[in-house]
Amino acid sequence: MRRQCYGIGVLLAVLWIAPLHAQEPTGSILGHVTDEASQQPIQGATVTFGSHTTQTKVDGSFLLTGIRAGTDTLRARLIGYSPAGQLVELTGGQTATVDLTMAVKALNLSEMVVIGYGEQAAGNITGAVTSVSAEEFNTGRIVSPTELIQNKAAGVQVVENNEPGGGTTIRIRGSTSINASSEPLIVMDGVPLGTGSGSGISAGRDPLNFLNSDDIETITVLRDASAAAIYGANAANGVVIITTKRGRGAPKFEYSGSVSASAVTRLPTMLNASQFRAAVTQYAPQNVPQLGSANTNWFDLVDRTAYGQEQNFAVSGSGTSNNYRLSANYLNQDGIIRGTNTQRVTLGVNYNQLLFKDRMNLRFLVRGSRARDQFTAGGVLSNAAQMGPTQPVRDTSAQTGYANWAINIQSPDNPVELLNLSKNQGTTFRGLGNVSADYSLPWVSGLKANLSLGFDASKAERVSFSPSTLHGQIKNGNFGNYNRQNPSQLNQLFESYLSYAVPRNVGPGTLDLTGGYSYSTSHAEFPSTSADSLSTDLLGIGAIPAAKTIKSTQFVDESKLISFFGRLNYNINDRYLLNLSLRHDGSSRFGAANAWGTFPSVAVAWRLSQEPFLKGVASLSDLKLRGSWAKTGNQAFGNYLQFSTYTVGDAQAQYWMGNGFVTTIRPSAVDPNIKWEATNSFDVGLDYGFKNQRFTGAIDWYSKKTSDLIFNVPAAAGTNLADFVTTNIGSMQNKGLEFSLSARLLEGGRKGLSWT
Repeated sequence: MRRQCYGIGVLLAVLWIAPLHAQEPTGSILGHVTDEASQQPIQGATVTFGSHTTQTKVDGSFLLTGIRAGTDTLRARLIGYSPAGQLVELTGGQTATVDLTMAVKALNLSEMVVIGYGEQAAGNITGAVTSVSAEEFNTGRIVSPTELIQNKAAGVQVVENNEPGGGTTIRIRGSTSINASSEPLIVMDGVPLGTGSGSGISAGRDPLNFLNSDDIETITVLRDASAAAIYGANAANGVVIITTKRGRGAPKFEYSGSVSASAVTRLPTMLNASQFRAAVTQYAPQNVPQLGSANTNWFDLVDRTAYGQEQNFAVSGSGTSNNYRLSANYLNQDGIIRGTNTQRVTLGVNYNQLLFKDRMNLRFLVRGSRARDQFTAGGVLSNAAQMGPTQPVRDTSAQTGYANWAINIQSPDNPVELLNLSKNQGTTFRGLGNVSADYSLPWVSGLKANLSLGFDASKAERVSFSPSTLHGQIKNGNFGNYNRQNPSQLNQLFESYLSYAVPRNVGPGTLDLTGGYSYSTSHAEFPSTSADSLSTDLLGIGAIPAAKTIKSTQFVDESKLISFFGRLNYNINDRYLLNLSLRHDGSSRFGAANAWGTFPSVAVAWRLSQEPFLKGVASLSDLKLRGSWAKTGNQAFGNYLQFSTYTVGDAQAQYWMGNGFVTTIRPSAVDPNIKWEATNSFDVGLDYGFKNQRFTGAIDWYSKKTSDLIFNVPAAAGTNLADFVTTNIGSMQNKGLEFSLSARLLEGGRKGLSWT
C-alpha cells in the first residue's frame, strides 16, 4: 500500500512539474484533409509535422498541438492516396490553419474497415479480413442477413435450409468443435448477439431473422484467429461484424419493395403408378392386394411455388453535428412446402450526436421485431417419398377423411393429412439496443475514452399439436401430442476502453494502443409443457387438454464473462505493420481452477509494393505479405458442466426401504476440472492488386488446431457417478488454402461493374 502511495505521489509530482519545463511558447496546426476529386473529407489519414503525428476524424479534421516554433513540412499520408505536403512556418503561440488535398491512387485500400473495438484502413489490416458493403450484397429473396454474403468471402460457407425463417449455418474455415458450437460470434453495432458463439434464441430456426437486411451497411468477416483474437473466448469460430446504416446528407425518404417467387427446380425421380404397380407385381406379388387404383404424385401435393413480398421504408439525414435514420420493414414469405410461412415486422432507430465542440460522439440505436412462423409438420417430405403412388389422397370411411395404409409400425403416413391436421407455429419478439460514446480527452492529445452499454432481449413461443386420430399418432401409441415452449433470454453488456494514438513518432513509425474491460451477463429461461394421449382434439393449439401424461419442465441458465483486452498497432510508413493483441477472459462456465483463459495473437505484414525493387512495376498497385499466429477459445456449450445435476427416478428406478419403495435421486457424473477448448491458428497470406486496384485478391494458407475438445466419454468403473462423463479429450485440425479474385471498374472514385 505504501509503495502504491509513493507511486501516485511521484506521478502527481511529474504532472505538476512538467509544465514548469515548458518555458518555450508552442503553437498548433489545425485543418482538414479532403479528396482532391470529390472534395469529400478523408478519415484516418496520418498527418505529421516533425515528430508530431495525428489522424484525421470522420469529417477529415485534424489538430496538432504543443509544436515548437520553426519551419517544416506538414504531410498527410493514407494508403490508397498519393501523399500530400505543404511547407508551414510556425511561430510561438500561433495556431496555423492548413488544409490539404490528396489524390486517389488505389481507393479501396483507404476504405475504413470495422474491426474489433475500432476501425482500420483496409490496406493496413494484418489479418485475413473480408468486408462486404451494401453495394456488393447478394440481391433477390433475402430472409436472413447471412444470405447477403453467401459466396462472397473465401473460406466462408453459408448454407440455408430453404425453409422461410429456417436456419442458416455459417462455417468459417471449417468446424472447430464436436460438442460445442461451430457458429461464429456475431457482433452487431458493438453488441454480441446471443451468448458465446451463435446468435440467441428464437421460435424459428434462425435467430438472425429479426434483422432487416435493408438496414445493413457492411458485413465484415474476421476469418483468421489473429483478427478475431481480440474477442478471446468466443472467437474460435471466427467473428462476423454487422454495421447498420447511418443518415448522410440532406433529409431523404427511401422506399424499396420486392415480390419474389421460389419453386423447386429438381425433385427426386420416383416411379409413377403404373411403374410402381409393375414393380410390386414382379418383385412382391404377395403385396398386390394392398395396391390402390389411384395415380397420385405426392410431391405435387406437398410442394408449391412460394410467393413473397418485402416492403422497406426509411427516413434519414444529417446536420452539422448529428445524423439519424429511422426504418421499418415488413416481410411475408411463403415456403416451398405448403403451409410454411414467415411474417416479420421490424423497426429501427439510429442516432448520432456530436457534443462538447465535437469532442464527444454519442451514438444510440435500438431494433425491435416480431416474427411469426408456420413450420413444416414433421415427416412431410419423407412420407411423400414413401407413400405409394397407387394410394388415393382421400378416404371417406376414415376417421380423418384421409387414406392411409393399415396400421403398421413401418407404414408411412399420408403427407397431406400431416399438412392439414398437424399444427406447428411460433412467435418471436426480439429487441436489441446500444448506447455508446467516445470522448477525445482535451488534456492528452490522441487519447480517446469509449463507453458502451448494450442489451439483447428475446421472448418466443413455439406450439405444436398432432391430433389423436392421425395415422402416425395411432401407429406410435401417442394418441395425440401437444407441446408448448416459451423460452426467453436477456443479455447485457458493459464495455469501456481507451484508445491512444501516440501524438509523436515512436522510432521510425506511428503507434496506437487500445485497452479495455468488458462485462457481459446472460439470463435465459426455458419453460415447456408437453402432453401425450390427449382426451380431446377440439382445443387444438389453443389450450392443454386433459391427457394421460402431462410433463412440465423449467430450466434456467445464467452465465457471466469478464474480460480484459489490449491491442498494439505499429506502422512504419504503411510498409511494415505489426499487430499484437491480448485478451484475458473469466467465464462462469468453468470451475474455479480453470475459469480464466489468456488468448494472445501476433500478426505482421510487409508491403512489398512499397519497396524500391517493385516500384518500377507500373501495373502493380499493391502487394502485401502477411503472417500471423493466435490462440482463441470456445465456451459455446452448456452451463454448469462442472457441477452434478440430479435426476428424480421413475418407477423402474425405485428402491425398497422399510415397508415400501422409495424414489431415487441420482447425481450425474462430472469433471470439476473441465476447461476451455483452445484453438491455435497460423495464417500466411498475400494480398495483391493491379491497375490501381481494378484487379484485387488474396491467397491464404491456414492451419488451425483445436485441443482439449469437450466430449462425452466412458468413465472407468467406480471412478465417477455414471458410465459417461463430459470432459476435455482429444484434438482436431483444419488446414486450407483460400484464393480470391475481384475486378471492378473505378472511375473517379466511383464503383461501376464488378465481379468476384
